[in-house]
Amino acid sequence: MKKLITALMSCVLISYVQAYAEERPADFREAKKQMVKIFRKLNKPETLYCGCRITFPKSGGYKPDLESCGYQIANDYERGRRIEAEHIVPVWEFAHKMNCWTKVEKGQGRNNCEETDERFKLIESDLHNLYPAIGEVNKDRSSYSFVEKIRNPDNPDGYGSCRMFFNRSSYQAQPTERSKGIIARAYLYMNKRYNLPLDSEHMRLYRSWNHTYKPTDDECKRNYMIKKIQGNDNPFVTEQCELRIRHPHSVTRKVSE
Repeated sequence: MKKLITALMSCVLISYVQAYAEERPADFREAKKQMVKIFRKLNKPETLYCGCRITFPKSGGYKPDLESCGYQIANDYERGRRIEAEHIVPVWEFAHKMNCWTKVEKGQGRNNCEETDERFKLIESDLHNLYPAIGEVNKDRSSYSFVEKIRNPDNPDGYGSCRMFFNRSSYQAQPTERSKGIIARAYLYMNKRYNLPLDSEHMRLYRSWNHTYKPTDDECKRNYMIKKIQGNDNPFVTEQCELRIRHPHSVTRKVSE
């Protein structure tokens, strides 16, 4: 019986993979289009940090349902009502030491890298590092590093029910509980695949989050879809998703926000 259940669940995952037999995105613009297609197929598509339900208008693209997550716009009405493609590992973090970034005037690095550096475009468009987020939160997060707890946040009220906080003087962000596992697995993936430097403190933090906050069914599906599109999985997601298939009662999940 266990073998039969395993085989059936494997067939389900394969069917999701086969549905996305497309070419790897050539750049960030194409990656954003692919991300919309992926999330349209998830069972419960939600934004990264705040868990807002994602809707898909007939006109194309996607929008956040702010009422579904109790989100309250803090100060940017325009970006607070739209979804943006969030680089969980910020572009600055993986690119600011590249030649295409450092050898041009300040503020021109990203444009120059997008135009001249194929490795940069490969990393920038990696779907494993991209996730829909409320635009206002994406803006406020900037390139801040993640920490477990901020003592004196600049936004103590968060965004209504979305309890994400920032400290601009220390360049730090405290993410929501629901997003910690996704964040951790993105950072560990980028460290392994592109040799992204991680200090010992953040390595311990992300390993802890990866262990505590297990992938949801949708995170597993997203991972397999991306593998079909760009040819590689996130092994930190795959390992836990396959464990769930083999031993469905052995994986406990922390309740997210």
